[in-house]
Parts: sequence; structure tokens; C-alpha cells
Amino acid sequence: QKNVCLTSWRIKVMDGNTAICVEGKRKDMKDLFWHSNAIMERIAHNQVKTSSGSIYLLQGNIDSASMRKEGFPYRFIKRFTYGFSKRWKEYVEEFLEERRR
Repeated sequence: QKNVCLTSWRIKVMDGNTAICVEGKRKDMKDLFWHSNAIMERIAHNQVKTSSGSIYLLQGNIDSASMRKEGFPYRFIKRFTYGFSKRWKEYVEEFLEERRR
């Protein structure tokens, strides 16, 4: 299974506010903008695994400016500044729940 490396990455909410994916530029595809399937697990703070089994390597810090533009709360972005913490699922659940209200 090939690892996909993303730079200028950010979190996106998937349809129905049920899951999140990551999006960013793919170095191996001339900086093509790319987004993943739903994130299922954290391997390391900068490595996540998707529902399709792909592993995404997140390079650098989160693109907080574009996330602010998308309307993400500062508090949420801050928790992912340096990647996915061990408590990422909690943060995502809480955030998605607020969105569904």
C-alpha cells in the first residue's frame, strides 16, 4: 500500500457531517490538489489511515488560514495544528455533533 504525501494539508468535513477527510497538495502529482477518503485511524501525529486503507503522510503544519475561511472554529483548528493527537476522534466527534445540530 503506497503512502500518499500531502503538503499544505487541511481537514474537510465529508457529506452528512459524519466523517472527516484530509486534503492537500500531492508532491508526486505536481502539487495536484487531492483529498482522501474518510479518516479511520491515527498511526502517528502526521500519519493517518483512511477507510480504503490508504496511509496519508501529512507534511508540515495544518493550513489554518484556509480552514478559517471554510468556517472551522479556531479551537478545533488549534487541536490539529501539529497533526492528529491521540484524542483526535473525540475532537472530531464533538465538532461534527455541533455541526449536525
